[in-house]
Amino acid sequence: MKLTTIKKLQDRFAGKVCTILTSPIPKQNFSDTQFSDFFTCVIDSIDEDGIFATHPTTGCKNFYNLNNVLGIVEEQIFYEDNPEHAEILAKVREIQKTKPNPNDFANIDLMAKLAQK
Repeated sequence: MKLTTIKKLQDRFAGKVCTILTSPIPKQNFSDTQFSDFFTCVIDSIDEDGIFATHPTTGCKNFYNLNNVLGIVEEQIFYEDNPEHAEILAKVREIQKTKPNPNDFANIDLMAKLAQK
C-alpha cells in the first residue's frame, strides 16, 4: 500500500469506531458478539505496519497487520438522548424481538430421519 493511501486512512479513520475486515479469518468462526468484540475498535493510528486500536468498552489494545487488512468500515454510533437515534434504536429493538428462530426454517426431525437412511 502506498504511503499516501496510509496517510489518507489515518486522517479519515483515526479516533473513530470502525470494524476491521481481515483475511484469512472467516466470520463464520465467530459468533456475532465475538466478531464485534474482536474486529470492532476505536482506531488509534494507522501506519505502514498496521492498525493500532483500542477496544471500545474494555480498553484492551489491538493490532492488525496491514498485510491482512482488506478494509476498514466506519461504524454508525447511536445515542439514546438523540431523538432521531432513539427512534431508530426502538425500531431495531422491536425487530430483534421478532428475530426468527433458525429452527423455524429447518425440520430437525425430518433431517434426522433422512440422515438415518
